[in-house]
Amino acid sequence: MLCPGCSAEMTNIDLEARQGSTLAIDLCATCKAIWFDHFEALQMAPAATLRVFGIITEQSNAASTALPGVLRCPRCRSRLLHTHDIQRNTPFRYWRCDAGHGRLMTFLDFLRQKDFVRPLSTQQLQELRQNVQTINCSNCGAAIDLAKDSVCRHCGSAMSMLDLQQMTRTIAQLQAAAAGQRPAEPSATEPSERVAPADLDALILAIQARDRGDDAGRSLITTGLVMLGDLLRKRF
Repeated sequence: MLCPGCSAEMTNIDLEARQGSTLAIDLCATCKAIWFDHFEALQMAPAATLRVFGIITEQSNAASTALPGVLRCPRCRSRLLHTHDIQRNTPFRYWRCDAGHGRLMTFLDFLRQKDFVRPLSTQQLQELRQNVQTINCSNCGAAIDLAKDSVCRHCGSAMSMLDLQQMTRTIAQLQAAAAGQRPAEPSATEPSERVAPADLDALILAIQARDRGDDAGRSLITTGLVMLGDLLRKRF
């Protein structure tokens, strides 16, 4: 199947669905986007969701191409409708076929749909400014001068970060569910804050380390995905 964004051949991946069945999704590494037929995103089993997380982290370092203004359904070639939705307090978007053939969603919006991306608070933004001068926009990749801006001048996106603690908890729950176990509840002796390092502090240290090397200019979410990939590799 050809990608609605760049017309390149998408990679078809078979995944485990709920109730023992299977489903297939199509991924484009160039656009960093996923095509879901019908309601496949809702049918993914825990093991399938973990696999998609792993794919996203593996491709987080690769450059991506911005999606064009007009996207067409790879099944019927009708124009895909730009749709906005919200998961709890997190807005996300996707492009859907009005004939019901499926939807296209970027990797970032897949994470937003899972409620893993959140905007920085005023206090977090001040802490970031004290330690980092320039960061890349997680949405479009443009450089943001933190001394002057708190939103991207190019696309208007607010500064956002990956909720590492929430993702760590979710990964543990998905792993337990995939193994047929009941997910453990956080205990008083092991509060949820100990599941992962303090999100922003860990991200700042990782960004500063890259600034001293060859990987300067990463976004907060890309840096978080690299850290998440390390976590997934340790757990599998």
